This record gives sequence, C-alpha cells and structure tokens, in this order.
Amino acid sequence: MKYRQSTLGIVVRFAMIFALIISFAATSMAAGNVKKGKRKYDEFCTPCHGKNGQGDGTRMLVEKFDPAPRNHTDGKYMNKRTDVQLFKVVREGGKSQNFSHIMPQWKHILKEKDVWNIVAYIRSLAVNPAWSGQPDPPDVKK
Repeated sequence: MKYRQSTLGIVVRFAMIFALIISFAATSMAAGNVKKGKRKYDEFCTPCHGKNGQGDGTRMLVEKFDPAPRNHTDGKYMNKRTDVQLFKVVREGGKSQNFSHIMPQWKHILKEKDVWNIVAYIRSLAVNPAWSGQPDPPDVKK
C-alpha cells in the first residue's frame, strides 16, 4: 500500500511539474517585445490598420476595403481574441481564421518572433475602457 501511495505521489508531482513547464513555455512563446513590434507594425500594418491601429490606414482610404481593416484599439473585440489567434491571423492571413481574405499572410516575410512582437504591440493598443489597461482574460478557445 505504501508503495502505491509513493508511486501515486511521484506521478502527481511529475504531472504538476510537466504542467508548469508547458504553461511557462506557452507564456514565453507568446511574449513579445512591444517596442520591436511597433517598428514592424509601422512598416507592415499601418498602410491598412492606420498609424494608431484604428483601421483607417492610407491604403484603406484609397481602396475602400470591404470589410474595413480591424480596429486594433477596440478593446471590447480585441481583448476577446487569444494571442494565438492574433498570431495566426498575422502569420497565415485573415482567411485562415475565417476573417477577411483581404488580410494577407506574412509568414513568408516576417519571422515568427516578429509576429509575436506585433501581437504584443497590438495588445498594447487594445484597452478595455471598463478596465485599468490590462486585457481581459480571453474567453475564446484557442
């Protein structure tokens, strides 16, 4: 009986450690540099999403996209998206996530780290007015 309890304890401890490692890896993978993300965002995203991320870029004004580019400052919408969803939209294009086909895929131009940096910058734009500046916990499954 003692052997079973001991083995069970080891298995439980191992599972907890494994879960912590996976959680840490996922968090560090999604963590990006806001400053570097802004530089890439300014270069690749502002023509459509605008200088302040409000979906009013110069390309949008000239080409009259339908639907219009996403307003990244809309915390009510943006804070419900997970980092992984944002990453996939930037990396694989809007169509890959059932969004607009107009949103291009950047996987052949931007490195993965660049995309995570852009996600971090987008997160800095989207503020929920009812909150103190921190994003709401995502309520959408990855």
